[in-house]
Amino acid sequence: MPGRIPSRRTLVLCLCALLVPSAALADNWDAYLTVDNQFDVYFGTWLQTNFYAGGGSSWPTEYNITAAGRPTTDFLYVATASDHSVAQGFIGTFTNTTLNKTISTGNTDLNGNQIWQVFDAGAYAATNPFWPNPWPASLMPTQAQVDTAIQFASLNNLWHDPTGATGYDNDPATLTAPYTYPWTYYTNIEKSAKWIWHDSGRDPGNAFMPAPLSGFNHDEFLVFRVAGEVPEPATLAGLALLAPVIVRRRR
Repeated sequence: MPGRIPSRRTLVLCLCALLVPSAALADNWDAYLTVDNQFDVYFGTWLQTNFYAGGGSSWPTEYNITAAGRPTTDFLYVATASDHSVAQGFIGTFTNTTLNKTISTGNTDLNGNQIWQVFDAGAYAATNPFWPNPWPASLMPTQAQVDTAIQFASLNNLWHDPTGATGYDNDPATLTAPYTYPWTYYTNIEKSAKWIWHDSGRDPGNAFMPAPLSGFNHDEFLVFRVAGEVPEPATLAGLALLAPVIVRRRR
C-alpha cells in the first residue's frame, strides 16, 4: 500500500529536528593553564556563566581543569586578577576532547584573528555601585560579578583582542634571558601558547617585564573568553525555507 504524502507541518517538524542540536549533544574539555596571579574558569552563555570548572592562585603551578558534558554552544570564560606587581599574565592550552580540537592563548584563526577575547571589567567599575572603584589588587570577583561583567561587555560590544609581548611564550627553546623571568616551562601547555593580558596603554613596562605583562593595574579584573560554536542563523533560516519547496514538489 503506497505511503501517505507527509503534510507540510510534518516535513517542517522533521527538518527542525535535524537542524536543532539535541540536548544530549555535549562537549568534554581538558585544559592546562596558569595565571599570574589568580583565576577562575567558567562555562556559560554569551550573557552569563552557568558552570564553575575550577580555579587557582599559584602561578608556578600548572593547573589541570576538566569539564564534562558542556553544551556545544557554551562559551569558555577565564576570570583573572593580579597583585599589580612585578609580572602578570595568562597562559594555557584548552582541548575539546569531544571534537579533538585544541586552542592555546595567543592562537589566531585562518584569517589571522585572535581566538581569545578579553574584557577589562575594572575600567567600568564606576558603572556598578556594588564594585570597588578602582578594583583592588589581588581581589578575585565573585561569579555574580563575573556575570555582570560578561553581560555588560556583550551588550555593549566591549570584547577585544588581548595583548602579549614578543618572546613570552612556552617554547623552552626561546626561554632565554630575559624571557626566563619570572616564569618557567609548563610541560602540558603547547609550546606555541603565549602569555596574554589586557593592555590599558598607560604602563611603559618595568626593568623586569614589558607591558602589558609588567606589574600594573591594567583595568583589572579581567575576563577572557573563547566563543561557543553557535550555528549560523542564515543556515537555519535557509533550510527552514526549503521545507515549503519540498512539499510543493511532492504534491
